[in-house]
Parts: sequence; C-alpha cells; structure tokens
Amino acid sequence: MDLTVSHSQFDAVRGAKHLPDVLKHVLEGARPAGDGLVLHLTYDEATALQELCAWNVHSDDAGNVTPESRPFDDLVRAIITHPEY
Repeated sequence: MDLTVSHSQFDAVRGAKHLPDVLKHVLEGARPAGDGLVLHLTYDEATALQELCAWNVHSDDAGNVTPESRPFDDLVRAIITHPEY
C-alpha cells in the first residue's frame, strides 16, 4: 500500500524510540509527493508502523491526545482506514 504522510508525521516516526529496522528501510525509500512523502508498505510493514505509532499516542488528564503525539494518532487512523490495509 502507498501511504502519504506529512513531513511532521515522517519526522515523528523517524525520531521514535525503538524504530525497527524494517521501518527504517521503509523510511529510506520514501518518495516526495506534494507537501509530504509517500511510504510504500507491505501489510506487515503497515501493521508494524501502526503498532509503533499506537505506542506513541499519549493523552492528557482530560483524555485528549497530546499535541506532541498528534502525528502518531493521525497515522494510526490513516493506516487502519486505508482501503488497502
């Protein structure tokens, strides 16, 4: 599947702790697309990315996603709603 991500989403994933080698390889293959980048992901890679992002979504005391983790939350939503996932 091809997933278009913003530069802030890309940077968030690239800077995540414990980034698996399989996702490092995906990020290295990112292609520019408009204001963002396109990641080409297999189903397993998309699942790994979704899980990594889900681990990095945090909420405040009111249950709202923190601004710092918004890029991860948006990626989780983009992956699980992608028609090819």
